Amino acid sequence: MTEQTPNAGPTTGELRALRMTAQRLAGLVAAGDTEAVRTAVRDQPRLLSTTVERAGQDGWTPLHVAVAEGRGDVVDVLLDAGADLEARTELDRTPLHVALEHAPELVDPLLARGAEPDGAAAAYLGDTDRLAARLDSGESSVHDDAETSLLEFAALGGSTATVQLLLDRGADPDDGALLAAAQAGHPDVVSQLLSAGAHVDRRDPDTGRTALHAAVAAGPERAGLDVVRLLLAAGADREATTSDGASALDIARVAAARHRVPGDGSPTQHDALVDLVEHPPADE
Repeated sequence: MTEQTPNAGPTTGELRALRMTAQRLAGLVAAGDTEAVRTAVRDQPRLLSTTVERAGQDGWTPLHVAVAEGRGDVVDVLLDAGADLEARTELDRTPLHVALEHAPELVDPLLARGAEPDGAAAAYLGDTDRLAARLDSGESSVHDDAETSLLEFAALGGSTATVQLLLDRGADPDDGALLAAAQAGHPDVVSQLLSAGAHVDRRDPDTGRTALHAAVAAGPERAGLDVVRLLLAAGADREATTSDGASALDIARVAAARHRVPGDGSPTQHDALVDLVEHPPADE
């Protein structure tokens, strides 16, 4: 009788092959090819837990990628196949954390499928009771397990209540939350953070962007003109440039040019944004 070798899991070669397949799967996920993704994870279920690198960060499962790309239909396919809702990247980001930052429309669906609402989710969703309980149990008011400021999550969600709770618990108003609130288009939170001491021209260490850059880049559809007015009134430096050398006015002009309809000379909201940055109220 032939002795059976215990199953010790995939070999190094098999893992390399899986990783390469995982990279191809990530491309299918990003493209929203639902049927191809369904077939891939059905034929090789282990692909659900293999990871790829994204934005310089390792540990992204196909579910993380699907959430980041806003592919709700692919998210459903992966979860139906058994994807882990609590899988974490090397920086401890779960798919829910990714949704909070990049795909807010997927937050509720992920919660409905069983994602654990931790301090980051509570801050984003304005759940002061849950957030207070997490803080009382020992979770830091400065950073959660994903190394992302809870105050930034609250700012992204537009919750003045959880922003205030975190400020009262010692969170630094100048930790980058102002940029998050400006990018997400929450004027009440922008005003709240400025009043609490956030520096209007604080730069993102990676991109060099200020809150004004973020608000202008988000555009009038998302950030609206009110956020830009608030930042300009607070003394935002219109001449500040990003690491790529772009000023807020540069960003606004490029967006306005892209949104013009050929043959239609009617001004758009993007043109209004250019005018606002070029001639702020204080200049009038």
